[in-house]
Amino acid sequence: MYAENGGHLRAQLGTLLRQHRIQQRLGGAGSHTIPETTTVDERRLLGEQIARYRQSALVWSVQAVRAANPRMNLLGTSARTRGPADELGHRLDITIEHSSGPPSLEELTTEQPFPMVETWRNVARAAALGEHDFDAGLGHGRLTRVQCMTLLKDASDVVRGLVVLDRRYSNIPQWQPLKDAGWLNRAAETCSTFAGRDEPDYTIDLRGWRPRIAPIDGAGLPGIVGVLQAENNLLFQLGSFPDARSLRLILDSQRIVSRDAADLVKATRPDLAQEWKARSGTYLRLARATRDIGGMLGNGGPAAGEAALAAARVQHLDVLDAAADSNALRHLDNLFRGIDDRIAEVIQQGARERIYFARVPLPRLDTGVSARVTPTRHRFTPITADVCPALLDIVRDELRAPTPASKAPTRAAASRAEFAAALNHRPEPRRAQPGPSL
Repeated sequence: MYAENGGHLRAQLGTLLRQHRIQQRLGGAGSHTIPETTTVDERRLLGEQIARYRQSALVWSVQAVRAANPRMNLLGTSARTRGPADELGHRLDITIEHSSGPPSLEELTTEQPFPMVETWRNVARAAALGEHDFDAGLGHGRLTRVQCMTLLKDASDVVRGLVVLDRRYSNIPQWQPLKDAGWLNRAAETCSTFAGRDEPDYTIDLRGWRPRIAPIDGAGLPGIVGVLQAENNLLFQLGSFPDARSLRLILDSQRIVSRDAADLVKATRPDLAQEWKARSGTYLRLARATRDIGGMLGNGGPAAGEAALAAARVQHLDVLDAAADSNALRHLDNLFRGIDDRIAEVIQQGARERIYFARVPLPRLDTGVSARVTPTRHRFTPITADVCPALLDIVRDELRAPTPASKAPTRAAASRAEFAAALNHRPEPRRAQPGPSL
């Protein structure tokens, strides 16, 4: 997620921006009380390694600029015809082309002995992980204009920080400076000013790549944690499309889990109890609406098994302590939302692709006089809005309730303010030594 990867990158860069006396931090000569512990060649190798870590941050920056403002072709343009974002992307391309290569996998995964180099490794790791965000909801076309400006300002400030560190590290033996660092810094400052004119939208921190849910294997866990384990595994197993019979079992199990969970927390969390009681009613109506639904395509056995475990475990729980189990209740509510979304997708996919069928009576005129009891004939037809209007209405209006407006993380503004302060950080002046007494 962008809040984790981008925020971690800024935090680590902020740590580096507050560090001075670079040679001493790499084992070079310090004061008379701090001996030199590394040779010139060793510091040169450390500088080359830092430059490779820096390359990852440069690549992340240019990808962020392109995600905020994708200008595909800059051939034939000049500094006068390029906009602030285009100019910054152009300068970053030149800098990356003339910089050293990226770090190896071993350098990214091996802890470094010097704390400053280790901080650079964390910068490179955050940049490498952050590249996944641009293909998972953080690309152009998925962001609003204000979110694009927020992303552009973040990238511009990161570039400004890299330029400051480049100048500060110039005394490292054979240090490789950034190509045209002055032009790059000017482009970054212009772009930061341009993108900072609007009020930022920090809900962008909620976007990006998220790890896929994984099953929790092993024996059944006790208490509410066991219910969470079964619900988590149910959500994982719902990645496979369930057949109609398994779907009905899953719907009924969720009715039981929501009903009993609401009864357990009604004394301590009446707000959650009301929401879960309404969810139980929704699944009761879904179970009734799918009573005549058929369809053999799919593999819902594992999901139905986990759903049955969740229903069985919740029935053996006592009253929950809201203070002690607040995190568990929050996780259970999040799992409920994920399961609701997935079941809504399943039912809508079954209707759209004609996987689920509804059993409807077939009227006929019986001319036989010998039969005393005439069985009703049925036929199966794909579920549509005309055949199963109640089912699809419940999915659309109740199961997929309108999601509340997203709120930015509480630390979104503060983390950026801290990084801005780090950009303008200056070392504390040394105390004046007292003169000789007369």
